[in-house]
Amino acid sequence: MKLAIRNPFKRKHRKVNSGSLDVRMFNAAQHNRLTDWRVSYQRVNGDLFVQWQTITLRCRDLAMNNESVIGLLHNLTRNVIGANGFTLQSKAEPVELRPIIESLWRDYNAGSSKAVAFDGHAGGRDFDMLVLRSLVIDGECFIRKVYDPVSRYGWRYEVIDAMQIDPMYMVQRLDNGGKIFMGIELDARGREVAYYYRPTVDEQYYTGARERLDAKDIIHLFRREFPSQYRGISMLAGAVMNLKQLDDYRTAELIHAQIGSCCMGVWEWNGQNPDDIITDSSADDKGEFVREIKPGIFPIAPRGYSAKFLQNQGANPQFPSFVKNILRSICNSLGLSYNKGSGDYESVNYSSLREASLEDRETFKELQTYLIENWKDIQFKNFIGALIAKGTVRAQSLAMLKPHKFFGRRFQWVDPQKEIKAKKEEMAMMLTDPISELEARGEDPDEVIARFAEWKKKLDEAGLGGFWDATFGLKEPEIIEDANEDDNESLENVEDNND
Repeated sequence: MKLAIRNPFKRKHRKVNSGSLDVRMFNAAQHNRLTDWRVSYQRVNGDLFVQWQTITLRCRDLAMNNESVIGLLHNLTRNVIGANGFTLQSKAEPVELRPIIESLWRDYNAGSSKAVAFDGHAGGRDFDMLVLRSLVIDGECFIRKVYDPVSRYGWRYEVIDAMQIDPMYMVQRLDNGGKIFMGIELDARGREVAYYYRPTVDEQYYTGARERLDAKDIIHLFRREFPSQYRGISMLAGAVMNLKQLDDYRTAELIHAQIGSCCMGVWEWNGQNPDDIITDSSADDKGEFVREIKPGIFPIAPRGYSAKFLQNQGANPQFPSFVKNILRSICNSLGLSYNKGSGDYESVNYSSLREASLEDRETFKELQTYLIENWKDIQFKNFIGALIAKGTVRAQSLAMLKPHKFFGRRFQWVDPQKEIKAKKEEMAMMLTDPISELEARGEDPDEVIARFAEWKKKLDEAGLGGFWDATFGLKEPEIIEDANEDDNESLENVEDNND
């Protein structure tokens, strides 16, 4: 006798209604007549090969013509690079070499030296700004390093147009197991081996002969957002369509307002009195069709025609709120607050402004860290190697001069009085220290202490040391001299009493 065991988890088969599928689906995967959502079934590199050029050229067009993107780029360069660029703190050994290296680095990056750019047209700060702009607009930056035997600092650099690393050059498989993808030669492990560069003829892309550049001479910067991604995606890509549509909408509203302010009326002859026809030398008695509207112009309507104009209702009252909502989504896609990205501080208070500023600063600092780790550290390593090779600085090894730290541009407090008080309480609770706070502000602690010591020295030489202490409530620490001798005398007196 066989026992039938019933499966309690088995679902009953449901009949499928004709013309529809009675099955369970995730909402995110639904397809219906109201959902027109195209997706790709290939890796990100396949999509980049087809769409990268269009995305890049559209983003470049926005960077030249869209005021929101132009303002964003200025905003990023102002806050990520800053007025003084990146600051170097050398940690070389021996200590005496640190100020020498920092002084040479400042001279190397100075705009007057023009020792960084290959063409000699830019100093270090301006070159860093170009690198940042390329990262934002194109999504990647190719930096070519060229050794200059004449320069005392050795290496110069050139930003290569990303469109000139031939995006149409593809080889599916090489003899070594690698491949060439959009102008980048990769080995079997996906590591970059070479780049295929095409110079321009008459400034037109893809016109010059293809050249192979070794990977050791190229620094390729891009943010990898997907596995096995070989080329960068513009930071503006997610906002491109909104930016373009917003541009078109604002243009339409502007034209609408212009028509409303220009169109005043048309004189039309009723045909009853021939003497009423305007027959001066500057007018045609047949009249004219209205082809252009200008302020204060009353054209003559042709006989037998009635001119009818659309009634202009004035400015669209929904225009400001619509633009604000679109700008919010654009700023959010770029990682910036609406107020910072749009420059609109109309409705803010201290709390909201402080919260937005702190979020924006984290975005700026994250970009600074990326540039330091992937570009400035490499540049400094080459700089130190050139100093040793040319004998400008003598050291036993590169490792002794290489330790360093870069500081990016830092920001003032939103409310100095409150935040300084909070920092003092943090220090009292040993939650932070002066060195960390100075470094967080982009200051070199050694330089700050040296400058303060120099300042105190000058005050003392001028006889103003006491004035400074009295003004700021600073007091010298009390030093008890011969404290050990006093303690010894006390111990001797105790011993004598015991005897």
